[in-house]
Amino acid sequence: MAEYTSQRAGANGEAREREQQARDAVQGAEEELLKAVLNLNSMGIQLKGPLEGLIDFPSYRDGELVELCWKLGEERVEHWHRVGEGFSGRKRL
Repeated sequence: MAEYTSQRAGANGEAREREQQARDAVQGAEEELLKAVLNLNSMGIQLKGPLEGLIDFPSYRDGELVELCWKLGEERVEHWHRVGEGFSGRKRL
């Protein structure tokens, strides 16, 4: 829709420039997000819920490979779940 608006007859150069600035800003934000996710992945951290701030990272519990689980707002890592169980399988450490 924004592309249509900027290209329709009568659209002025200022509107096109604002549209391009917005597109550039979105592209820049997408690139920064991708870099942040890749950085997390390089540390073994998996972003599971970006909107909730939910991350998992591998660990061992009693010799079993599990995922420790942390959510934005929690003071420390206090939960874990088996690989593949996800948030619904969270248990307190």
